[in-house]
Amino acid sequence: MDDREVARYWDANAAAWARGVSEGWDVYRQYVIAPGMDEVMPPVANLAVLDIGCGEGVHTRRLAERGARVVGVDSSREMIATAQRQEAERPLDIAYRCAPGNDLSAFADEAFDAVVSFMAMMDMADYAGCICEVARVLKPGGWLQYAITHPCMDSPIMGKHCDEQGREIGRVVGNYFLLQPLTDSQRIGRWFWHHAPADRRPVARPFEIPRFFRTVSEYLNTVIQAGLVLMGLHEPYASDAAIAACPGVADTRIWPYLLVVQARRPSHPEVAAL
Repeated sequence: MDDREVARYWDANAAAWARGVSEGWDVYRQYVIAPGMDEVMPPVANLAVLDIGCGEGVHTRRLAERGARVVGVDSSREMIATAQRQEAERPLDIAYRCAPGNDLSAFADEAFDAVVSFMAMMDMADYAGCICEVARVLKPGGWLQYAITHPCMDSPIMGKHCDEQGREIGRVVGNYFLLQPLTDSQRIGRWFWHHAPADRRPVARPFEIPRFFRTVSEYLNTVIQAGLVLMGLHEPYASDAAIAACPGVADTRIWPYLLVVQARRPSHPEVAAL
């Protein structure tokens, strides 16, 4: 499967996805992902920022509101069309382009001060190609920050581990190194907006999303091999306030839900060789 086929899945998901985000059903983004990314992200005001896998643009707009000059790209034409409609309704001077992460040929070398990605790179068929393009379009000294589902937990075999009272106390994971063949059900993930209100569930249809499994070492070594220097790794979880507002996100304290990777393009070529 390549990224063009991945885009077709997201085209099919786009309308239902945008509805769920606009109605606040994506509680993990609201209470864990966005705060976790914000906490460690350098200032973006007055920077040229590329948002890869921008989807319908919810995080792209947040970057623009913080003063960044933002371009959003996504391989799904339907997602980009939704983002452009929202830009027309509430202009923030955001430019959107339909492009996969592994083909940023619309942009010149060293075009951006920063590249960000919110929960998209784990869904790319060609992650390595994307990182190579990121390294090309970053200015010397520019930085990359992306969030993905934690590779240690996002394995082909995964399930809840509960205590005698039925409370989740951990996760069961398996085939992390892909030493066993994948089944069709493992290649395509199917999930639902579990936090959609009961009266809205008839329109909250399940999604189908191609899954790509990589180890932590593959994610990080790919960044290093592209000439970028790792600056930080973070594993955000829900705050006390977030759990009080939405108890359902408490499971992010039981098992690692997110991995945030930060890297920088060296200002001088010789630094990358060290």
